[in-house]
Amino acid sequence: MDSHPIEYRGCELSVIVQHRAGEFVATLLVERPGGLRRAIGPIRAFATAQAAANHAIECGKAELDGRMAMHEPRVAVSG
Repeated sequence: MDSHPIEYRGCELSVIVQHRAGEFVATLLVERPGGLRRAIGPIRAFATAQAAANHAIECGKAELDGRMAMHEPRVAVSG
């Protein structure tokens, strides 16, 4: 499941959700102005794809707001 991009604080947030071993995990994609992109995740397992996507978007918003440091694995992706 791929989400439709969401604009937040000048960035574009989108999510890729995969079904693995009976659970859904999300990877958050963040594109900043100027085309710099990075992927964050996979973000923990959920019972539904929608729950995984919603959590990933909320984590992305929190990180852009400076409210939370992600403790998930990070992978930088250049644009």
